[in-house]
Amino acid sequence: MMWTTNNIELLRSPLGVMVVIPAPHDNDLSKITADKEYTVEIKRKSKSRSLNSNSYAWVLCQRIADELSKNGYTSKEDIYRKAIKDCGHFSYVPVREDAVERYIQIWQGHGLGWLAEDIGECQNLKGYHNIMCYHGSSVYNTKEMARLIDCLVDECHQLGIQLEDSDYIQSLVKEWGNEQEEKT
Repeated sequence: MMWTTNNIELLRSPLGVMVVIPAPHDNDLSKITADKEYTVEIKRKSKSRSLNSNSYAWVLCQRIADELSKNGYTSKEDIYRKAIKDCGHFSYVPVREDAVERYIQIWQGHGLGWLAEDIGECQNLKGYHNIMCYHGSSVYNTKEMARLIDCLVDECHQLGIQLEDSDYIQSLVKEWGNEQEEKT
């Protein structure tokens, strides 16, 4: 059972707090019994974020891929991954040598922009390798997203691809930042 509501009330007593939650008339609610254990989660409803900035990044990736495909096929996913590596946010993670392949597989399973590569043995930890882990744009903050879009815009300019004016692009990045702040 899950629903969205407002007007939640808290009734405080020396024994604790009782939560009164307005709920719809629902047959499932009538099945609740006092002798069973339940999991209850209360989260503040957040506005669904539009993906204008992210969508625009994908438009740019497609335009670059279309231009580069004139000389041999290039996918928008290839362009996105290259942009993530060229200008994206990353972390170094030491991983035990026998777990490197599995770690990379798990990291990259987070999504298309979640890239990882073994950059060699750790200098300070015997039996460990440093893994360079790139984060996908879904977790970027405003500054990181602006850098990704700037990278893609620069690539478009180098290829002679015509784009919208920079005020429009900056408004998308600013909106991305506002949406990210609302999520927290």
